[in-house]
Amino acid sequence: DELWRAQRVEAWKAKGRSIPSHDKPPKSALEACRRAMAWYEVLQSDDGHWAGDYGGPHFLMPGLIVVWYVTGRLESMLDADRRAAMALYLRAHQQTDGGWGMHIESPSTMFGSCMCYMALRLLGVPRDDPQMVQGRVFIRSYGGGIYTGSWAKFYMCLLGVMDWEGHHPIPAEMWLLPEWFPFHPGRLWCHCRMVYLPMSFLYGKRFVYAQAEEDPVTLSLREELYCQPYESIRWASTRDLVAEVDNYSPVHPLMKAANAVPGVYEHWAGPLKRLVRRGGLAFAIEYIGAEDEQTNFVDIGPVNKSLNMLSRFVEAGGGAAALDAIGS
Repeated sequence: DELWRAQRVEAWKAKGRSIPSHDKPPKSALEACRRAMAWYEVLQSDDGHWAGDYGGPHFLMPGLIVVWYVTGRLESMLDADRRAAMALYLRAHQQTDGGWGMHIESPSTMFGSCMCYMALRLLGVPRDDPQMVQGRVFIRSYGGGIYTGSWAKFYMCLLGVMDWEGHHPIPAEMWLLPEWFPFHPGRLWCHCRMVYLPMSFLYGKRFVYAQAEEDPVTLSLREELYCQPYESIRWASTRDLVAEVDNYSPVHPLMKAANAVPGVYEHWAGPLKRLVRRGGLAFAIEYIGAEDEQTNFVDIGPVNKSLNMLSRFVEAGGGAAALDAIGS
């Protein structure tokens, strides 16, 4: 938080105010409390909240960048200065092997590498930039984008640089199960639950960036991220693929079999699926709206914040008329 604290101190001084002194230890608990309150008054943002650094993970900011890109690249969401700072941050954390970790202290992974590579390209870094070339070498050395983690695959599907058939199904109708059911999403850890909520909505809608088939960046990424021609990939067969560097806890064969069940349902449930999916999607978007309103649109974390915005954008019909739905 050092950079942010320095910014708040400068803003405080610019108003002609002095910084509380900490040269001498407090003489009482009351004095210590008063000093702490005075210091937090300095750190308070202009709109009344206290910010905190959420840096480190490499799957937060890239997700926001993808959502910014597919909803129209609004200056009001990410202006040129912010985009430049983001690109600088991502460049600075590229490792000597060309990849990026899942977080800034992690060894390089396909999850972190695909997310950061994709984000830099969307921010305008050209494909022939030396850091992009190095990043591409790392990604391809582990088999290409089909070997990245599931969350990276999800964002790649949203952007239109991976087919939805390459991602395991996320049926929104799971939310309609009785709450006592062992696999009800409500039994998931809160952050997991609230991320898979908008994921289930966007998967059910099969949202894909509207200009994916004509945007030169997305068309180029379809070539850059893979080791084989994009059109030749048998997507459904890639769902369980994961690079060894990302395979922290190998999936048990029983789990792979369980993962196959929603795939069978997705292709063969027919009218039943269409019926219950409508109910699942309706529940999901209502739940998303409730979380937005109950948290003043902050949401439980940065991953689902971006995905909630995109979900409401999609529900509102997309395009310029839908931008009000994501707070623009």
